[in-house]
Amino acid sequence: MNYLEVANGNLMFIMCALVILFVLLQAVLFIKAAWKRGAEVGIDRTIMKKAMTNAAVFSVIPSLPIVVMLVVLSVNLGQYFPWLRLSVVGSAAYENMAADIVAKASGLAGIADPGFDLPIFTMAMWVMSIGIIWGIVFNIFFMKSLDKFSKKAKESNSHFIPVLSGALFIGLLALMSAPYITDTKNTIAIVSFLSAAVAVVMCGKVAKASGLKAIDEFSLPISLIVGMASAIVYTNAF
Repeated sequence: MNYLEVANGNLMFIMCALVILFVLLQAVLFIKAAWKRGAEVGIDRTIMKKAMTNAAVFSVIPSLPIVVMLVVLSVNLGQYFPWLRLSVVGSAAYENMAADIVAKASGLAGIADPGFDLPIFTMAMWVMSIGIIWGIVFNIFFMKSLDKFSKKAKESNSHFIPVLSGALFIGLLALMSAPYITDTKNTIAIVSFLSAAVAVVMCGKVAKASGLKAIDEFSLPISLIVGMASAIVYTNAF
Protein backbone atom coordinates (compact mmCIF):
# COMPACT_ATOMS: atom_id res chain seq x y z
CA MET A 1 0.00 0.00 0.00
CA ASN A 2 1.25 3.48 -0.87
CA TYR A 3 1.67 5.46 2.33
CA LEU A 4 -0.08 8.47 0.77
CA GLU A 5 -3.29 6.43 0.63
CA VAL A 6 -3.14 6.35 4.43
CA ALA A 7 -1.84 9.92 4.80
CA ASN A 8 -4.68 11.28 2.65
CA GLY A 9 -7.31 8.81 3.85
CA ASN A 10 -10.57 9.54 5.62
CA LEU A 11 -9.41 8.03 8.94
CA MET A 12 -6.36 10.34 9.04
CA PHE A 13 -8.62 13.31 8.27
CA ILE A 14 -11.04 12.43 11.08
CA MET A 15 -8.29 11.94 13.69
CA CYS A 16 -6.51 15.17 12.76
CA ALA A 17 -9.77 17.14 12.54
CA LEU A 18 -10.87 16.03 16.02
CA VAL A 19 -7.63 17.32 17.59
CA ILE A 20 -7.82 20.61 15.70
CA LEU A 21 -11.47 21.09 16.66
CA PHE A 22 -10.53 20.53 20.31
CA VAL A 23 -7.85 23.23 20.05
CA LEU A 24 -10.30 25.60 18.33
CA LEU A 25 -12.80 24.97 21.13
CA GLN A 26 -10.15 25.96 23.66
CA ALA A 27 -9.50 29.18 21.74
CA VAL A 28 -13.21 30.02 21.68
CA LEU A 29 -13.51 29.38 25.43
CA PHE A 30 -10.50 31.60 26.15
CA ILE A 31 -11.95 34.39 23.98
CA LYS A 32 -15.28 34.08 25.78
CA ALA A 33 -13.57 34.19 29.19
CA ALA A 34 -11.44 37.19 28.16
CA TRP A 35 -14.47 39.06 26.87
CA LYS A 36 -16.38 38.35 30.10
CA ARG A 37 -13.44 39.49 32.23
CA GLY A 38 -13.05 42.64 30.14
CA ALA A 39 -16.68 43.53 30.75
CA GLU A 40 -16.25 42.86 34.48
CA VAL A 41 -13.33 45.32 34.78
CA GLY A 42 -15.17 47.96 32.75
CA ILE A 43 -13.37 47.87 29.39
CA ASP A 44 -15.47 49.41 26.64
CA ARG A 45 -16.94 46.92 24.15
CA THR A 46 -15.67 49.00 21.23
CA ILE A 47 -12.10 48.77 22.54
CA MET A 48 -12.38 45.01 23.01
CA LYS A 49 -13.73 44.56 19.47
CA LYS A 50 -10.89 46.67 18.08
CA ALA A 51 -8.31 44.63 20.03
CA MET A 52 -9.76 41.38 18.68
CA THR A 53 -9.81 42.73 15.12
CA ASN A 54 -6.22 43.98 15.33
CA ALA A 55 -5.03 40.68 16.82
CA ALA A 56 -6.74 38.74 14.00
CA VAL A 57 -5.23 40.97 11.29
CA PHE A 58 -1.70 40.93 12.71
CA SER A 59 -1.78 37.14 13.12
CA VAL A 60 -2.02 36.76 9.34
CA ILE A 61 1.58 37.82 8.65
CA PRO A 62 3.26 35.34 11.05
CA SER A 63 1.04 32.60 9.62
CA LEU A 64 2.23 32.99 6.01
CA PRO A 65 5.46 30.97 6.46
CA ILE A 66 3.38 28.24 8.10
CA VAL A 67 1.00 28.15 5.10
CA VAL A 68 3.97 27.90 2.72
CA MET A 69 5.47 25.05 4.75
CA LEU A 70 2.08 23.32 4.90
CA VAL A 71 1.99 23.24 1.10
CA VAL A 72 5.57 21.95 0.96
CA LEU A 73 5.04 19.18 3.55
CA SER A 74 1.72 18.10 2.03
CA VAL A 75 3.52 16.83 -1.06
CA ASN A 76 5.49 14.20 0.88
CA LEU A 77 3.51 13.75 4.11
CA GLY A 78 -0.05 14.02 2.86
CA GLN A 79 -2.64 16.72 3.41
CA TYR A 80 -3.79 16.06 6.95
CA PHE A 81 -0.87 15.30 9.27
CA PRO A 82 1.08 18.48 8.37
CA TRP A 83 -2.21 20.35 8.83
CA LEU A 84 -2.44 18.91 12.35
CA ARG A 85 1.20 19.53 13.25
CA LEU A 86 1.29 23.13 12.04
CA SER A 87 -2.09 23.93 13.62
CA VAL A 88 -1.25 22.87 17.17
CA VAL A 89 2.32 23.02 18.57
CA GLY A 90 4.45 22.41 15.49
CA SER A 91 6.68 24.93 13.72
CA ALA A 92 7.54 25.37 10.07
CA ALA A 93 11.25 24.66 10.53
CA TYR A 94 10.95 21.80 13.03
CA GLU A 95 8.43 19.64 11.17
CA ASN A 96 10.43 19.42 7.97
CA MET A 97 13.68 18.83 9.87
CA ALA A 98 12.20 16.06 12.06
CA ALA A 99 10.66 14.19 9.11
CA ASP A 100 13.89 14.55 7.12
CA ILE A 101 15.95 13.13 10.01
CA VAL A 102 13.70 10.05 10.13
CA ALA A 103 14.05 9.54 6.38
CA LYS A 104 17.85 9.85 6.50
CA ALA A 105 18.07 7.55 9.53
CA SER A 106 16.16 5.00 7.45
CA GLY A 107 18.79 5.15 4.71
CA LEU A 108 16.98 7.54 2.38
CA ALA A 109 18.14 10.83 0.91
CA GLY A 110 15.21 12.70 2.51
CA ILE A 111 11.43 12.80 2.70
CA ALA A 112 11.21 13.24 -1.07
CA ASP A 113 13.05 9.95 -1.67
CA PRO A 114 10.95 7.44 -3.66
CA GLY A 115 11.74 4.84 -0.96
CA PHE A 116 9.69 6.75 1.62
CA ASP A 117 7.04 4.19 2.60
CA LEU A 118 4.33 3.55 5.21
CA PRO A 119 6.63 2.32 8.06
CA ILE A 120 8.92 5.35 7.61
CA PHE A 121 5.91 7.66 7.44
CA THR A 122 4.64 6.15 10.70
CA MET A 123 8.03 6.70 12.36
CA ALA A 124 8.05 10.27 11.08
CA MET A 125 4.67 10.94 12.68
CA TRP A 126 5.89 9.61 16.03
CA VAL A 127 9.16 11.56 15.93
CA MET A 128 7.47 14.80 14.84
CA SER A 129 4.90 14.48 17.64
CA ILE A 130 7.04 13.24 20.53
CA GLY A 131 10.11 15.34 19.73
CA ILE A 132 8.33 18.65 20.27
CA ILE A 133 6.34 17.94 23.45
CA TRP A 134 9.29 18.48 25.78
CA GLY A 135 9.06 22.24 25.57
CA ILE A 136 5.49 22.00 26.86
CA VAL A 137 6.52 19.56 29.60
CA PHE A 138 9.39 21.85 30.59
CA ASN A 139 7.06 24.84 30.84
CA ILE A 140 4.62 22.95 33.05
CA PHE A 141 7.28 22.11 35.65
CA PHE A 142 9.99 24.76 35.30
CA MET A 143 8.54 27.89 33.66
CA LYS A 144 7.81 29.59 36.96
CA SER A 145 11.40 29.11 38.14
CA LEU A 146 12.75 30.21 34.77
CA ASP A 147 10.63 33.35 34.91
CA LYS A 148 12.04 34.23 38.34
CA PHE A 149 15.59 33.68 37.05
CA SER A 150 14.88 35.86 34.01
CA LYS A 151 13.58 38.71 36.16
CA LYS A 152 16.63 38.55 38.44
CA ALA A 153 18.97 38.47 35.45
CA LYS A 154 17.30 41.53 33.94
CA GLU A 155 17.56 43.42 37.22
CA SER A 156 21.22 42.55 37.76
CA ASN A 157 22.38 42.90 34.14
CA SER A 158 19.88 44.35 31.68
CA HIS A 159 22.25 43.85 28.71
CA PHE A 160 22.82 40.12 29.25
CA ILE A 161 19.36 38.71 28.44
CA PRO A 162 19.04 40.27 24.94
CA VAL A 163 22.53 39.01 24.05
CA LEU A 164 21.76 35.53 25.39
CA SER A 165 18.43 35.37 23.56
CA GLY A 166 20.06 36.47 20.31
CA ALA A 167 22.87 33.94 20.70
CA LEU A 168 20.43 31.10 21.37
CA PHE A 169 18.32 32.04 18.35
CA ILE A 170 21.37 32.23 16.06
CA GLY A 171 22.60 28.90 17.41
CA LEU A 172 19.22 27.31 16.69
CA LEU A 173 19.23 28.61 13.12
CA ALA A 174 22.80 27.42 12.63
CA LEU A 175 21.91 23.95 13.90
CA MET A 176 19.01 23.67 11.48
CA SER A 177 20.80 25.09 8.43
CA ALA A 178 24.29 23.61 8.89
CA PRO A 179 23.45 20.12 7.51
CA TYR A 180 22.31 21.72 4.26
CA ILE A 181 24.89 24.44 3.62
CA THR A 182 27.86 22.26 4.63
CA ASP A 183 26.92 19.46 2.24
CA THR A 184 28.86 20.63 -0.84
CA LYS A 185 27.30 17.88 -2.96
CA ASN A 186 23.81 19.23 -2.32
CA THR A 187 24.14 22.33 -4.50
CA ILE A 188 20.37 22.83 -4.67
CA ALA A 189 20.18 23.31 -0.89
CA ILE A 190 23.10 25.77 -0.94
CA VAL A 191 21.57 27.77 -3.80
CA SER A 192 18.20 27.87 -2.01
CA PHE A 193 19.79 28.92 1.29
CA LEU A 194 21.86 31.72 -0.28
CA SER A 195 18.94 32.94 -2.39
CA ALA A 196 16.69 33.10 0.67
CA ALA A 197 19.39 34.92 2.64
CA VAL A 198 19.81 37.52 -0.12
CA ALA A 199 16.02 37.96 -0.24
CA VAL A 200 15.87 38.66 3.52
CA VAL A 201 18.66 41.25 3.27
CA MET A 202 17.03 42.92 0.26
CA CYS A 203 13.65 43.06 2.03
CA GLY A 204 15.29 44.82 4.96
CA LYS A 205 17.01 47.35 2.70
CA VAL A 206 13.87 48.03 0.65
CA ALA A 207 11.78 48.42 3.81
CA LYS A 208 14.31 50.87 5.26
CA ALA A 209 14.59 52.88 2.04
CA SER A 210 10.85 53.04 1.36
CA GLY A 211 9.66 53.28 4.95
CA LEU A 212 7.26 50.37 4.41
CA LYS A 213 7.57 48.18 7.50
CA ALA A 214 5.23 45.60 5.94
CA ILE A 215 8.00 44.53 3.54
CA ASP A 216 10.29 43.73 6.45
CA GLU A 217 7.49 41.88 8.23
CA PHE A 218 6.87 39.76 5.12
CA SER A 219 10.59 38.99 4.71
CA LEU A 220 10.30 35.42 6.04
CA PRO A 221 7.56 34.19 3.66
CA ILE A 222 9.19 36.10 0.80
CA SER A 223 12.55 34.45 1.49
CA LEU A 224 10.92 31.01 1.67
CA ILE A 225 9.24 31.53 -1.69
CA VAL A 226 12.45 32.92 -3.26
CA GLY A 227 14.45 29.97 -1.93
CA MET A 228 12.00 27.42 -3.35
CA ALA A 229 11.77 29.28 -6.66
CA SER A 230 15.56 29.38 -6.97
CA ALA A 231 15.70 25.61 -6.37
CA ILE A 232 13.19 25.05 -9.18
CA VAL A 233 15.09 27.35 -11.56
CA TYR A 234 18.45 25.80 -10.71
CA THR A 235 17.12 22.25 -11.14
CA ASN A 236 15.60 23.00 -14.54
CA ALA A 237 18.65 24.95 -15.72
CA PHE A 238 21.43 22.62 -14.59
